[in-house]
Amino acid sequence: MAASAYLVITLGSIILSLVMGTATPAWLVTMWYPPSEITGKSPLVPVLGGLLLLGLVNSWMLWQVLRGPAPTAVPMSRAARWLRLLLYADVVWLLIPSLLPGLVETVIGLALWVPALVLFTMVFTGSGWPFRLALLLLGLMEPVRSLVYDLADDSVFRLFMSPAYQVTVMAAGVASFVAIVMLLLAQRRDGRWSRMTLLIGLGIFASAFLVELVDGLTRGSTIESIAEAMDVLYIVWLARTAHELNREPKQNAPLRVPTAVAAAATVLPLMVIGAEGRPHLTYTWQSDEPTECWTWWKPPRVADVPANKRDWAYVCSVSKPSRHVSDQELLGKGWNACARFAAGEPVRARPALLALLCPEVIGRKYPDLLLSSAQIAQQEAEKENIQRERLRREARKEDALCRDPWPALRTRFQATASYYDWDTQPYGIYDAEADTEEDAEKIWDAKQVDTLATSGQLALIYTPSQDWATCVTAKALNSAPPPLRRKGWDEVVEADIISESGRLVMETLSASKVRFPNLARNGPGRYRLRLYTRPGVDLVLIYPARRAA
Repeated sequence: MAASAYLVITLGSIILSLVMGTATPAWLVTMWYPPSEITGKSPLVPVLGGLLLLGLVNSWMLWQVLRGPAPTAVPMSRAARWLRLLLYADVVWLLIPSLLPGLVETVIGLALWVPALVLFTMVFTGSGWPFRLALLLLGLMEPVRSLVYDLADDSVFRLFMSPAYQVTVMAAGVASFVAIVMLLLAQRRDGRWSRMTLLIGLGIFASAFLVELVDGLTRGSTIESIAEAMDVLYIVWLARTAHELNREPKQNAPLRVPTAVAAAATVLPLMVIGAEGRPHLTYTWQSDEPTECWTWWKPPRVADVPANKRDWAYVCSVSKPSRHVSDQELLGKGWNACARFAAGEPVRARPALLALLCPEVIGRKYPDLLLSSAQIAQQEAEKENIQRERLRREARKEDALCRDPWPALRTRFQATASYYDWDTQPYGIYDAEADTEEDAEKIWDAKQVDTLATSGQLALIYTPSQDWATCVTAKALNSAPPPLRRKGWDEVVEADIISESGRLVMETLSASKVRFPNLARNGPGRYRLRLYTRPGVDLVLIYPARRAA
């Protein structure tokens, strides 16, 4: 009665959708959740046809699920009663739409299935304990895999899975397949389940395969969602297994697979593989998970990729998550582009990408693309070394042109170097072992910056921006120097600077790496800094403040 009522409601929703011109009523009745925007853009009649077929499937599923247990032939054990209860609870959980997070749904599903799997091994007859133990161990691998997969769903770990993890996931999938086959074999050996129940159990594999086939052919359309909702054989198998659990175990005849099922199992893979000349799907096949690929900011260099992984690297570089294109289709387009490039025809593909497929063709015109990252880095380092050496030679010439502006005031602790002020940046004198970050912030935050600005253990000297070098001479003295006439200088300023470590250093000014001596002649303490400046010449005198005149 419930299945018939649902079928009548489905037919009514289909008629209402035709009258209203929208698939929303039929979608809500058959899919049990609101439609998406894609549904409204799809043609109405094909969508309603698919929903009508889904309504028939759901009615059949309800008829199978809502039947009561079979008449009791023999008293049931406690394990069988608990198994029947868990199977029906699992059916109810799968039928009720859930809005819980994926991890919570996985935990609830495992809490229902894992005890049921253990009870299966206790209830089965006709199978030895080694077979049931193997069934239990293999069957537990899939729940563990599902739990780990959901725990890593939103983490960066999923983007860079190790090969060992991928092999483990693949092994768990194979173990799950083998466990279901062993479960169906144990049901057949037990003898209490009907042949139809066993065939529906085998149909679980075919239905899952058909869903993937429709997914690949429709590429995310409305038909794909309807096809996924038709995958109800697992729910029916659970319900029939619980329904027939009351029967008496007996040895049935060997399960014979109908010819139609065997023919379908042969034809369906051929539909996916296609003829010999068509492209075969290889690496990811519409997979939305980046388990086989990683993202590069730019294509990898062909010399950095092993020869057996260059096709893979090309697919990873050109595939886009928004476009569902098979790997072999991408490779086919790449090889065609290589052929056109070799013939001298214009191609839209980047040579750096095509070099992964046909390096010998691309290398004739772009030999640099065949170099490895190490070779490119070496070339860049050589260019930088040549540039630095050129700057050193020019700086040494500039340094040789600089003269001491006060040659009469001689000291062993002095040096002269040229300084270019291209970006109007000052040069500094500071305590070599002090943290001058706060001092620099105070100077930069000042409303007005003079030619000489000091704060604590840092002094910054601002020279006018110009297109020629400034000759900077610094002299460290034991006492205050004699006064120098201001004639010939644009500005003469003084300020204090502190050295707690006893080491005041001048930053490197010239590209020739001229080294200035320690400007704190008397060790730790306060020093006086006097600056004489005119266009192209700076003279810096540093002496202890306590001995200042």
